[in-house]
Amino acid sequence: MRMNIRIVFLIVSLMFSMSMFAVVPQDINKFDENGKKTGYWIITGSMSKEKGYAPDAKVEEGEYVRSRKTGLWKKYWTNGKLKSEITYSRGRPNGEYTTYFENGNIEEKSSWGGNKQTGTYEMYYPNGQLMKKKEFSNDGKSTGKVVYYYENGQKELEFTTVDGVEEGEATWYYANGDVKAKKNFTGGAVTEEKTFERVNKPYVDKTPKKEIKGPKASGSENEAQGGKSGSEIKDGYHITYDKDKNILMEGEFKDGRLYNGKHYLYDEFGLLDHIDIYKKGVFEGRGVIGS
Repeated sequence: MRMNIRIVFLIVSLMFSMSMFAVVPQDINKFDENGKKTGYWIITGSMSKEKGYAPDAKVEEGEYVRSRKTGLWKKYWTNGKLKSEITYSRGRPNGEYTTYFENGNIEEKSSWGGNKQTGTYEMYYPNGQLMKKKEFSNDGKSTGKVVYYYENGQKELEFTTVDGVEEGEATWYYANGDVKAKKNFTGGAVTEEKTFERVNKPYVDKTPKKEIKGPKASGSENEAQGGKSGSEIKDGYHITYDKDKNILMEGEFKDGRLYNGKHYLYDEFGLLDHIDIYKKGVFEGRGVIGS
């Protein structure tokens, strides 16, 4: 009899513990008395404006307080893998965040506060190799050493910033590790520069690369340039801007695609993430911001 009582007690205790951590379906997607989203929400494809999700597929989940995101929110790719983990406070990103590639590898991670990037920032290639690393002060300015890497793990560029401005010597490298160029900066201005020939054999990437064509024209020109946008842009030199007036594409277009030029990519917070370079209609590589 005592043994039966013990078993019943253990089962009840286990069920109670599980209930403390489980999100019960009837307790999600609620509104308060003022019609504001409150508590834990799971946004599915049928509820989201994002395309490509099945109606019952999970798009994102997290907690609302008066219709404002709070705490950790998770977002997912259409294949179900994690797309991002972002910490919010009163509806704004505030705290650590991590974004992921569709293959599951980390894309970038850092912290965000007061509408500014803070702490250590790291960005990766899809293969898991670190692409760049830098530090941000609490007021959002780049400070200390900044390092960019090639996809093969070799350094591409190394320099130092003080209050967001380049200071001292910056060194560029070839993909095989040889020094390519050096520049000295004072207050962000180049005071001296020198280039170097490659000494050792060039690095040869044996990984098959898929040829990436120049992206279709997107964004809009300003009125002084003619005011064309998107599919209206066919040939010739153009500069386009996104809806937030950030530069989006710059260079020569051919048959409605970027042929020779730069494509500026921004993260979900509106900050310039990287620049893709296209030559003769195909992807050439990534440009270095501020170089």
